[in-house]
Amino acid sequence: MEQDRQTSVERSVQTAARDAWLTRLASVLVRRRGIWSCGAWLVTSLGVATLARIAAGTLTIGVPRMFYLPAIVIVTLFTGWECGVIAVITSTILAWLLFFPPQLAFRLPNADQLSSFVFWILIAGSQVAIAQVVRLALQRALQSETRYRRLLTVASGTICIRNERGEVDAPQAGWTELTGAAWPNYRGDGWLDAIHPDERSRLALGAPPADDSHHEAELRLWHAERGDWRWFLARSVAVPSANGGHEWITSFSDIHGRKLASDRKELMIGELRHRLKNLFTVIEALAKSSRGISDAAVEDYLKRFLGRLRALGTAGDVVLSAGNVSIECGAVVRATLEPFMSERRDRFQVSGPVLHLSEETGATLGLAVHEMTTNAVKYGALSRDDGRVAIAWMVDPNGRGEEEIVFEWSERGGPEVAPPAKEGFGMRLIRTVAARERNGTVAIEYRPEGFYCRIGFVRAPKAAKA
Repeated sequence: MEQDRQTSVERSVQTAARDAWLTRLASVLVRRRGIWSCGAWLVTSLGVATLARIAAGTLTIGVPRMFYLPAIVIVTLFTGWECGVIAVITSTILAWLLFFPPQLAFRLPNADQLSSFVFWILIAGSQVAIAQVVRLALQRALQSETRYRRLLTVASGTICIRNERGEVDAPQAGWTELTGAAWPNYRGDGWLDAIHPDERSRLALGAPPADDSHHEAELRLWHAERGDWRWFLARSVAVPSANGGHEWITSFSDIHGRKLASDRKELMIGELRHRLKNLFTVIEALAKSSRGISDAAVEDYLKRFLGRLRALGTAGDVVLSAGNVSIECGAVVRATLEPFMSERRDRFQVSGPVLHLSEETGATLGLAVHEMTTNAVKYGALSRDDGRVAIAWMVDPNGRGEEEIVFEWSERGGPEVAPPAKEGFGMRLIRTVAARERNGTVAIEYRPEGFYCRIGFVRAPKAAKA
């Protein structure tokens, strides 16, 4: 195993050395040259081709101008298509004067010679075009590689480049300064020594994703300056390599402070949730112990009060568990309905997309859902075995860069309902759900098939991501 690993590392080092040599050769090939340098390449290349043709003498079979094709390609590659065109014209004149009898004579070509010259121009011109395309491709490749190298040097995080086997082939900029590991100690798999053993498996990426997405993982790296493990965010992306495989480019960004702050926040939120539940439990116990003698009105009041208290506690717990200042509509609705769904879940139909509401609107919606559920149990659809309740919410763009939010409560299968003579606290609470939102409306209908409530308001789409 150790011998295979050493062989793999040596092969990777040889490949890296060869790639570096090819890069230097390509940079010499396509760099910009002045007029005197271009002239020197032109004269030297055509001169060598002419001397080679003269030295070949009578052994040469075929068209003499073909000796100039390599010279034309070299001139175009090293100096550009302009000098390549000049090389075609110059080589044509030289071949005509030096190698076509009578030599050094100016005469018009016959039909066969003219067709031969046209064929030559087509061949030479295609060589110039091909050489220019290769030159431009090399220039673009070198420009991309130079940009990539410069980007790595100014990147805010430390960059690590690995081959498809996860091994490091060459020194990595900033790795020694960060981890204290000097080259070649971290060559091959040695770079993994700087990653905490518990997180090393998070960088076992395998095959690159088909959608070109990047891979993220939070892990601890050894920080040489601080002499301790610190949290980093590793972003890895697969890049195709020249041999048909791929290599992994990973950027390590220091998130130690943010990670510790997030952990402290989660701990505080957990403690706050625990204290909030204890507080509601104490309030419930105080309310029950303070009711005195048994009375139907007192019992009804206590039941309503405790129900609303639990609904408010449920909404608050949803906010704290999310760790932000918004409430997901589906979470608060299902949490509020949970006590009523314990026996017959099929009596409730809940549907709607992910919808984040403000803390105030979400909490009020939870109270409203509790009120409507309580009324449905007492007077509405849930007072009968075949009664059903459908709760749905929708988000629709209105064409003005805003979203229309609609929440609907529909009952069916219950007794016939009628509007109350006087609107109680429950109905007033339902009407306050949309009071904090723009263009808020609440429609309450007592339909023959059952109670119906529609709550709507308008907001900007960015509010949904709060």
